[in-house]
Amino acid sequence: MRLEAVGISPEAEEIYRFFLRREGDEVGSIRQALDLDPDSVEAAVESLGELGLLDLKDRHHVVAEDPRIAIERLVEQRIEELNQEIRRVMAARDAISSLVEDRRRGTERDTTLAIERIEGVDRVRRQIDDLAFFSYTEVLCLHPGGGLSKAAIETARLADTRLLRRGLTVKSIYHPQALDVPHLVSYLGEFTQLGGQVRITEERMDRMVVFDRSVAVVPVDPKESSRGALLVREPGLVSQLVIYFDGLWEAADEFGGRHGEIDDGPGLSDLERSVLTALASADKDEIAARDLGISVRTYRRYVADLMSRLGAVNRFQAALRAKEENWI
Repeated sequence: MRLEAVGISPEAEEIYRFFLRREGDEVGSIRQALDLDPDSVEAAVESLGELGLLDLKDRHHVVAEDPRIAIERLVEQRIEELNQEIRRVMAARDAISSLVEDRRRGTERDTTLAIERIEGVDRVRRQIDDLAFFSYTEVLCLHPGGGLSKAAIETARLADTRLLRRGLTVKSIYHPQALDVPHLVSYLGEFTQLGGQVRITEERMDRMVVFDRSVAVVPVDPKESSRGALLVREPGLVSQLVIYFDGLWEAADEFGGRHGEIDDGPGLSDLERSVLTALASADKDEIAARDLGISVRTYRRYVADLMSRLGAVNRFQAALRAKEENWI
């Protein structure tokens, strides 16, 4: 197993292993035992000394430090460095609001189409994913009657969790018919526990999503969503759609305990538990995604979200913490 992740080159690792097996040998013995050139040996030995893996006070009697202490120390140092880098990257989000305001104040004419037709279910989903990713205040959703599939709920769970953890307001209105599906009711319980807002109305409505009250996505044909969607950016039209949503919201009933109990604990779905299990056992994302019956892109999104929820800086740490917390 290579140790480049903690600053140990392959040559240095080979030399470290040499002195673990032959403690007390001199530096000169390396050239005889290992097929390495003198310059590489000298550089690797110095590096191991600086990292605290070799005691070089007497180069004729080299002592290798206990790997349980030395490697663990390097791992902790690397994790702290990564945590600091993550905090620096996350701080960039603080500039989003002011940058968006600068864009709004721009004097150049926006050439984006006021109404754009998007065909194909996959293209519509990608567009919605992109709009959700770049939203920064609020997402409004209308869900007419008819239950969602488990796959659709898992996709919604991942997207909604990300939005809520970023601090956005997410409001959803459902028709009572949708609550006939037990796994949907369970998901809504998790959604509200995370801070999402849900109301129920018997009013007839069409599927719709509005991002930041400035962009709306509606189906081309409400009766056949597979035909595609319309992306609406025209301020006047979007304003009317928001007014329509707000009216439904005010008249709708709160989603309460009668619709299903909210479970305690981490609120993991079956697929999330399967992803955590794969994380601890699968060598490659492609293999894990294929075994779970999902795309590699979707698998990686689940991994990123679960790492964030576990506060892990890498996948190995996420798998360990998941076991410690009895998530798997």
